[in-house]
Amino acid sequence: MDKKGAKGYWVSTSTVINKELFSEYVDKVSPWLREVGGEIFAKDTEPQGKERTEGANLAIICEFPSMREAVEAYESSTYQALSKLRKAATKDATFTIMEGMDEATKLRRAMGK
Repeated sequence: MDKKGAKGYWVSTSTVINKELFSEYVDKVSPWLREVGGEIFAKDTEPQGKERTEGANLAIICEFPSMREAVEAYESSTYQALSKLRKAATKDATFTIMEGMDEATKLRRAMGK
């Protein structure tokens, strides 16, 4: 699953409908995310939603050292409990876990191949 040098990412969009509850989620998930090696890579509260994400008022990408760590973090009992807050505070959410490019692919692209 893990290609050499490839990071793992959580990619999510949603419409926050309960700011207080979502704030509680952020307060709890942020320190946990750092504990498991994840970090917020990008966040936008005014994303340009396309293809069923038009109403989204939040888009976020979290980066992990590897795809394996991204999947393990999501599947952990701790995150599954925390995600209930996120799900209750949002609607029309999307959530994808994906692997970034490995080092060989990055090098080939940099060389124009």
